[in-house]
Amino acid sequence: MIFRLPLLLLILAALLAPRAASAGQPAPAEPRYDPGATVEFDGIVTETREVPRSSPMRGLHLTVDTGRESLDVYLAPMEFMKGFDFSFAKGDRINVTGSKVKFNGGAVVLAKEVRRQGQTVYLRDASGSPYWPPGS
Repeated sequence: MIFRLPLLLLILAALLAPRAASAGQPAPAEPRYDPGATVEFDGIVTETREVPRSSPMRGLHLTVDTGRESLDVYLAPMEFMKGFDFSFAKGDRINVTGSKVKFNGGAVVLAKEVRRQGQTVYLRDASGSPYWPPGS
């Protein structure tokens, strides 16, 4: 019995170690706008979604079908987007200018400007700095 207890503790520690390691990992850092990776494209909105406050890149995201690929387009925090008399819906034809960067093993476009039917929403300045206040 004395020899079985250390063996049991060793097995238990081995099983719990991966969970403890992943629980302590920080959330992935939000991607940074890269002016050198600027893209402009037309597409159709296939999905709109709000990423919750507790997640990286929280706020309004659009999935846009360009005809060649489907892209995740991050616009801005919802608090900032609510300041515009402008909304997006599935089926909207839009033009996006932004920075296509890697995030979480995939790509995301950090939108600088989004145009629809003669209206433009300006989200970032020429260097890619967001117009919304830090931490919002």
